[in-house]
Amino acid sequence: MSRVVVNVDGVEQFVTEQTRKGNDVSWDGWTLLFFKANPNGFNDKNGAYRNGRWGVQARVDVDTDGLWKIPVKYVSTRRKVT
Repeated sequence: MSRVVVNVDGVEQFVTEQTRKGNDVSWDGWTLLFFKANPNGFNDKNGAYRNGRWGVQARVDVDTDGLWKIPVKYVSTRRKVT
């Protein structure tokens, strides 16, 4: 599986850019949370209720080397919204 690897120096910029592109990314301590609205999230083991909507949430933890290895399916490649 392809991954985007981000270190501690670039993770905040990554979150900012992904948010600007419309990807719902947030923090839970040192863990990145990726949320995708989906009404089936109510029944999903990774389901979460956020901003008044059900969806599916993925968690990406930092590893012992200080890297976040993010599966590309969670990364938005859309152009920046201006």
